[in-house]
Amino acid sequence: MKTWPVRISVTLNVLTLFAAAAVYFNGDSLIRSFLEPMYERKVSFFDSYPITAGDTVFLGDSITEGGEWQEIFPQVAVNNRGIGGDTTTGVLQRLDQVSMAAPTRVFLLIGTNDLTHGPDNRDTSYQQYREIVERLQQETPQTEIFLQSLLPRAVDKQEEVEAYNAVIAEIAAATGTTFINLYPAFLDPDGSIKDAYSNDELHLNGPGYQLWQAQLQDYMN
Repeated sequence: MKTWPVRISVTLNVLTLFAAAAVYFNGDSLIRSFLEPMYERKVSFFDSYPITAGDTVFLGDSITEGGEWQEIFPQVAVNNRGIGGDTTTGVLQRLDQVSMAAPTRVFLLIGTNDLTHGPDNRDTSYQQYREIVERLQQETPQTEIFLQSLLPRAVDKQEEVEAYNAVIAEIAAATGTTFINLYPAFLDPDGSIKDAYSNDELHLNGPGYQLWQAQLQDYMN
């Protein structure tokens, strides 16, 4: 059962904050003003601490960033290249940090933020996703690429998430990369992400990362 009182309280607080900020900013400007400095700091950090050739890279947004991957897979040399709020646009801009290092594996999870603050045209988002994959294949051909499905979100995002996942599966088939369908394991019967794995219908908690680990274990061995 959904924890409606908590969700309603959090939602009202967030709406109040955004409503107050909207006096000074439009929605897109507010998001950009918050995310862009954070993005720049993370990219600068990645430049200062580059990936080592042969490492395994987790590439994506805040869902990837929130995982302590070296603890999740202690037997593997892992780099976390997740940035909160990132989109396919952002990943493309910083992709050379990954491809230049020639990692052994790249696990890509990107696209859920494109549903809210990515390119205005969804087809552009899909094209950029494919460009990420094709550039990795061209620039680091020895790297094994795993395309992970988007995770469920709130039920009102179900249709969009499933449509995006269908495109990711098509891209994997067309490019000869591996599609890992995480979506069903996290899906609640009501169409949202299960409460056991998230407290905000987007980001994962400890059990959520444990489930993700289980889904990836065979690909890490």
